[in-house]
Amino acid sequence: MLTSFLLLFKFGYDIVRRLIRDLYFRALGSALVMMLVIGTLFFWLAEGRTPFQALTYSAMTMAMNSPYGIGWGPQTNGGILFNIIYLFLSVGIFLLFVLESGKTMARSYEDFFKKMAERKALKRENQHSLKEILP
Repeated sequence: MLTSFLLLFKFGYDIVRRLIRDLYFRALGSALVMMLVIGTLFFWLAEGRTPFQALTYSAMTMAMNSPYGIGWGPQTNGGILFNIIYLFLSVGIFLLFVLESGKTMARSYEDFFKKMAERKALKRENQHSLKEILP
């Protein structure tokens, strides 16, 4: 349980560290934030949603979970056209970012358990050498 909890923090730390160091991953993250801001501004200013509703709609559309209930979707023809273009661009960028984050998490997971195995082996080796020294 504790190991799983610690892994969550390690995953977050490794993703942030990769955002700082890796130019490609940083470009994907920047494009993702830029698409979210563009979508939010459009649905707020052009469609007349509140800023929070516009942000929610933009983020959910980007995550392929668009809330097409009564009154949520775009109401104007321009809004519908923008939404179609926004869907294709933002979903693609979102998926790329999620895939790269998944790669980072998989590497982090492998490294974590490799280090744990090395520590156990070193501990066993130290205990074995102590038994040989002490009668």
